[in-house]
Amino acid sequence: MKISEKLKNCRMNESLTQSQVAEILHVSRKTISGWENGRSYPDVNSFVQLSDLYKVSLDSLLRDNKVLNYYKQQNRKNIKIRKIAKYSYIFNIVLLGASYIELFRIAGIHSLLIPLLLLINIITFSSHYENWHRLKEKKRFIRATIIFILFFEINVLLSFINQDFIYQIRNNDINFITGMMLGRFILIFIISFSLVITIFCTDILKSQD
Repeated sequence: MKISEKLKNCRMNESLTQSQVAEILHVSRKTISGWENGRSYPDVNSFVQLSDLYKVSLDSLLRDNKVLNYYKQQNRKNIKIRKIAKYSYIFNIVLLGASYIELFRIAGIHSLLIPLLLLINIITFSSHYENWHRLKEKKRFIRATIIFILFFEINVLLSFINQDFIYQIRNNDINFITGMMLGRFILIFIISFSLVITIFCTDILKSQD
């Protein structure tokens, strides 16, 4: 018997409607309908909840080759996503160092490619990192916000006492200075966000491949 048929039969045996099951599992009725019509599958946590709700063993619910293949594919996909996030996190640290070299023009090094690569890498990491919900926790969110603001202010302060920055302000017109200031503030914003990622997303290094 297909998993979709099992779920529907189990629900009906318990005299429950799709809406009632949806309310208990905190999902939409459309989600329950999708499971029972074979358009989608419950995640592992939902399977456990359904097993308890319908008073059937988890093993009997999962005895479906199609479902097992689906979870194997999902597992491979998740491993790939975690690998991308992990390598992106490591690359973020490298680019962070390079961005400070760019910010303060150490050894005269200047390349717009560095902040661009850092921005692209942050976007890549953000789209593959799975634990952003951890930063939604009130205390962690407050700490992350405070650290971001602190790093932003420190980087701005360091920029204004940098000799090369002072020289550029003294020896160029207002249009050049305005453009330079805007570019520097954008870079500082990106660097500060990168620092928050470095501090608060270390769990990605512990993920299993």
